[in-house]
Amino acid sequence: MKTHARAVIIGGGAMGVGLLYHLAKEGWKDVALVEKGELTSGSTWHAAGLIPHFIGSLNMAKIHFYGADLYKKLEAETGQATGWHGCGAIRLAIDQDQVDWFHYVKGVLDQVGAECHLLEPDEIRKVHPLLETEGFLMGAYTTGDGHTDPSGATQAMAVGARNRGAEIYLNNRVTDTNLLPSGEWEVITEKGTIICEHLVNAAGSFCEQVGMMAGIKVPMVNMVHQYIMTETIPEVAALGKELPVVRDPRSSCYYRQEQSGLIIGPYEMNAKTWGLDGIDWSFDNALLPPDMERLEPHLELTAKSLPVFETAGIKKVVSGPITHTPDGNFLLGPAPGLRNYWMCCAASIGITQGPGCGKYLAQWMVHGQTEINVREMDPRRYGDWACGKYALEKSIDEYEHMYATHYPGEFRDAGRPVRPTPIYE
Repeated sequence: MKTHARAVIIGGGAMGVGLLYHLAKEGWKDVALVEKGELTSGSTWHAAGLIPHFIGSLNMAKIHFYGADLYKKLEAETGQATGWHGCGAIRLAIDQDQVDWFHYVKGVLDQVGAECHLLEPDEIRKVHPLLETEGFLMGAYTTGDGHTDPSGATQAMAVGARNRGAEIYLNNRVTDTNLLPSGEWEVITEKGTIICEHLVNAAGSFCEQVGMMAGIKVPMVNMVHQYIMTETIPEVAALGKELPVVRDPRSSCYYRQEQSGLIIGPYEMNAKTWGLDGIDWSFDNALLPPDMERLEPHLELTAKSLPVFETAGIKKVVSGPITHTPDGNFLLGPAPGLRNYWMCCAASIGITQGPGCGKYLAQWMVHGQTEINVREMDPRRYGDWACGKYALEKSIDEYEHMYATHYPGEFRDAGRPVRPTPIYE
């Protein structure tokens, strides 16, 4: 293991490896990634691998679009399969407000070149013949959507990074980080110490604990996310082509085909947190106990939208931690108050966002600026006031409203009051 590097990244998930790949692509060859387990052994390995384009922020849309585009090309570059399935996706609307929002989002996607078609209910059935469209007013059909194998996609970026000179050290936990008088960072690991100019926290579910080593608080909460995998469904097996992913606000679920069955992933209204008192460092390639009671109300509504699910057998329930911030956006950029300490973490859909986050943070680190406006992602949008109770309440609220309509200038009650003005007092 080297003793000096220009940049060290802590964490080997899609976010950390995405940054390593793009730093090497920008010409920084003296870069290293340190991972306490194997690559993708945190939240990445149990992710459903969805790659959505439907998002109302122009800059976020650019990040999502770039990620999907890269996953399509990586196998040709690296020889490592990413498991890309370009099946498209449909977001469903259940009221007029959502229909209006769909028109707005389509305008955003048009700007980034992401194809989006607004479908009437009868047109939805032509694209997804197993959907019961009664009660839905419109579908936003994004043809460039799909899903990928999280492990394969991350490994492909790792191959690309190594091919450009980057190094990856596995099964080597970082135990401490210290800012030296020289302005460099000392990264103490189980297998030795690395001195670096730039240090990046890409530690996923452990990003708060890694941040504490440098004396910073990270406004992030691990939410428990579950999805079920069904047994073979004859109607799915008989289709002959892959169904598009569906996002259903009525059930607050996503549906995607998995071989001849389905994956159903709810965002439950009785959301559950995990690891608030810290996570054991040995938590690798591990899952949490399933909780079917929290899933049942959502699965009942799923059967209303997908009648074939009503008689389907359940093969497996996957339950694991996914990071969430108070506003649902990841942390990308300089840590508040620290020199050359960068954040690349706390993404709730890191498989989608890892490549784009890596691209734009690499631009920031290498060139001092990015080609997009990163204000809504900048960690400095928060202070210590946003940690603790506020982060907890807002992250829960954000999780529960994952498929809700988000209005311009909307402020929900969760987490309030936290920083009242004198007139409030």
